[in-house]
Amino acid sequence: MENTVVQAPPVPRLDHVMVLLDPVSYQAVADSGFLGTRFARRKLKHADSSVAGSYSTLGLAGDNTLIELFGTRPPGADTLAGGLVFSFAMPGSSPVARSLLTDAGVEHRYDLVRRAVEGEDEPQPWYHLINVNLGQGSPLLLFLNEVTHAYFASVGAAAAADGSLTRAGYLDAVLGEAGSGGPLMRDIASISLVASPERVARLTAALTPFGFAAEAGGVLRAPDLTLRLAVEEGAAERVTEIGIRLSGADPGPRREFEFGTGCRLVIDSPEWARMVFVPES
Repeated sequence: MENTVVQAPPVPRLDHVMVLLDPVSYQAVADSGFLGTRFARRKLKHADSSVAGSYSTLGLAGDNTLIELFGTRPPGADTLAGGLVFSFAMPGSSPVARSLLTDAGVEHRYDLVRRAVEGEDEPQPWYHLINVNLGQGSPLLLFLNEVTHAYFASVGAAAAADGSLTRAGYLDAVLGEAGSGGPLMRDIASISLVASPERVARLTAALTPFGFAAEAGGVLRAPDLTLRLAVEEGAAERVTEIGIRLSGADPGPRREFEFGTGCRLVIDSPEWARMVFVPES
């Protein structure tokens, strides 16, 4: 059964952040021993989606959240620079969320995304996708997803006692549990974006129905996440920085890492790090 009694409003938790890197910076991240063994759980993903086509990404995972890096744009995403993906852990959340967006006057599109699965003749239902309209030609995306039980079962993940399909359960099944003494990365705590005034308005309108509080200076705040939406005249719209909570363990003597010219990791303390992104000039 996919449907469950859902709290109102359903709670979208940050699932992952998408960032497009130039190919050289992307490869430098892929080749980094520190990122893949000490900083995060790292995984290369190859996907064949009924919506996005075939593409590959590199993920850096914490306990519940993931940074998804693209080295090239997926098919049909000619303007993509980055995006925010939230997920609903409780089955049945998607239709409630769509109603809330409609009531708030937020334009969006719904798809049941299917994926090709080995051993199945037909693509299988993988997740319910709510694609919020951020304006024509937007280089930024905002997705609200709800995975299916088939998706969870395919990777060996189990539902929690309350029936929820958590991101932590998925990541542990796919990447293995981090455990004590594992990677430094715990979770994404803040995201900074540069966006047009239209994009900022649309992002704000889409997230406030789900409990995000709009504050002065383009800040959207939830209990476990802060979004900083800056408007910079003439600047490329993109994700500029991701703030990451760390485990508190000693990260070692080196505190700054550069990956090509497009990505930099700064470890400010045993509890906090920043991944900074610079677009190609």
